Amino acid sequence: PNAIDTFGAQYSDGTLSQGGYSSHIRAHEYFTFKIPESIPSAVAAPMMCAGLTVYSPLVRLGAGPGKKVAVLGLGGLGHFAVMWAVALGAEVYVLSHSPKKKEDALKMGAKEFIVTGEENWHKPYAFTFDFILNTTDATHKFNLSHYFSTLKVMGRFHNVGFGDEPLPRINAQDFAPNGCYIGASHIGNRPEMLAMLDLASKQKITSWIEEIPISEEGCAKAVTKVSDGDVRYRCVLTDYDKVFGERS
Repeated sequence: PNAIDTFGAQYSDGTLSQGGYSSHIRAHEYFTFKIPESIPSAVAAPMMCAGLTVYSPLVRLGAGPGKKVAVLGLGGLGHFAVMWAVALGAEVYVLSHSPKKKEDALKMGAKEFIVTGEENWHKPYAFTFDFILNTTDATHKFNLSHYFSTLKVMGRFHNVGFGDEPLPRINAQDFAPNGCYIGASHIGNRPEMLAMLDLASKQKITSWIEEIPISEEGCAKAVTKVSDGDVRYRCVLTDYDKVFGERS
């Protein structure tokens, strides 16, 4: 109940959080994390937000041996979801509206790539998945009944990608055939963060990133690439020490 988002959230004294847009910060020790020596800073950076956002529900929903997990969307969030779920021992399927990222998904360890833009894509997968992790921000465009139909009995459609548009209309009957659920989560907790970093270190999991030296031009380039959907799969601003000085 006392959670404060990194940017634009209001503290109890009325001040607003300013995000990570600064060269240096001072933080409570509970919210700082030791990065394993085997993980470079640029690789660790996107794990601290996007990585944890998907790691947390994967663990809480029981991703592991014997489970079939579908990751909806292969972007900044989705690519972590695939790699974490594979590392946890689950059988992973990627759902995407087009086939253009199929090769990447298979390289990340997915068993199968399903193109949801094809007619009746869902029918061969009825009652297949233990849960679907929705990482997209375009859910308002979906026919959710098709996705629900691919879930096992008591399966879950779990959202971590939050778009600006409302969810599409859902009928109560859409949940009836398998008794499925819909839910969501927001980031994760400290024990999950530490476990995630340990998993990445031990299994040599690396973020798929594009490094851009920090500067006014570099920031503009990164924002443009994100806006254009031209990033695989996270932009990371680097060379902080050159710009702001060595860290103590």
